[in-house]
Amino acid sequence: MKRKLPFSACVILMLITALLTYQIVTVVDEAKYNKIIGEFTFSPADDPKLAEIKALVENEYVNDIDKDYLTTSLVYGYVFGLKDPHAAYYTKEQYTEKISELNGNLTGIGIRVFLQELDGSDTDQIVIFEVMEGSPAEAAGIKAGDIIYSVGGVLYSELGYEETVNRITGEAGSSVTFEVMRNKRVKEFTIERKLFESQLVSYKISDTNANVGYIRIYEFGTSAVAQFKRAVESLKTQGATRLVFDVRNNPGGELTTITSILDYLLPEGPIITLTDKSGESTVYTSDKNEVALPMAVLANGSTASAAELFTASLIDYNKAIFVGTKTYGKGTVQTTYELSDKSAVKFSTQHYLPPSGVSFDGIGLYPTDGYEISLTEEEQKNFYLLSEEDDPQLMAAINYLIQVK
Repeated sequence: MKRKLPFSACVILMLITALLTYQIVTVVDEAKYNKIIGEFTFSPADDPKLAEIKALVENEYVNDIDKDYLTTSLVYGYVFGLKDPHAAYYTKEQYTEKISELNGNLTGIGIRVFLQELDGSDTDQIVIFEVMEGSPAEAAGIKAGDIIYSVGGVLYSELGYEETVNRITGEAGSSVTFEVMRNKRVKEFTIERKLFESQLVSYKISDTNANVGYIRIYEFGTSAVAQFKRAVESLKTQGATRLVFDVRNNPGGELTTITSILDYLLPEGPIITLTDKSGESTVYTSDKNEVALPMAVLANGSTASAAELFTASLIDYNKAIFVGTKTYGKGTVQTTYELSDKSAVKFSTQHYLPPSGVSFDGIGLYPTDGYEISLTEEEQKNFYLLSEEDDPQLMAAINYLIQVK
């Protein structure tokens, strides 16, 4: 049975990308590690109930115990018990992949896809909406708008979404054969998966007004800083005198990345204030250099964390208007601690405030008055395939900017 996903669900067919704002801290203290997760050695002093359960299981349980699996399950349970929706535990393998992603290195074929439900039926299809520059998919001739038809000779209708994605992803140096539907014809491709730089920022001159530059930021990962600055400078060189930033469905990213990008855009002043458990605050600031162009930001309910800080900061400095719908509302920072066995645990360690000093955690940000614009159900379903003229939020931002003197 195929799993239905919302319109905003999209995946980069490489490694899973980091989703939430966090910092990386290495923990080398063996004692601290053992205190956090233990080595399946509990005593009443550690936790009487766990010790009691452990004794009962060792004396009475009829099957063999996989202690590694049991310990990992206990770790997952501990993290889940924090009731922190942003907390997570990563195995050694998962954490290694995440570090690679943070460094801007991705393995795969380099396409972004979304799940599109078909009108008048209970079926769906996977549509490619972007082919990354410099990726194996681009070299092979994959195009935006191609529909995944089969993988390894098995039709998508038999595989479903998750299995199709699983079969296309894989290790560098391995190959995948799949078919796409293009203009009602099936084309077969065999592509070798490779390591390449993640494309977190895309940009172009507006299709409807040559003075407006459009920049979509998918996530605030490490490589986004250089890519973002390159996008702005390129658009200015091409004649753009106004900018639209699209952070719709952007789940956030790294603290250092978002502060670097905002420092580049904003005038001198505060960017973010972080407050930890003890009440100690840290303030990140921008210098006097700024990008002095009229701006607009597109955001929605799937805009979260660092992407919300990006939106809030431009509003607070009167640099931009916000067009779209209310954002997610995440105003906490997560720290990822590397443990001594190279696995990792992540949980919330700080609250943060935007330049205005007003928290949006659990509340979200609201669009500029007169610019709260929702997409229709049909527009949401085809979100990643909308042309500029068919995207009412984008057109509203462009129309605003061309009136600014």
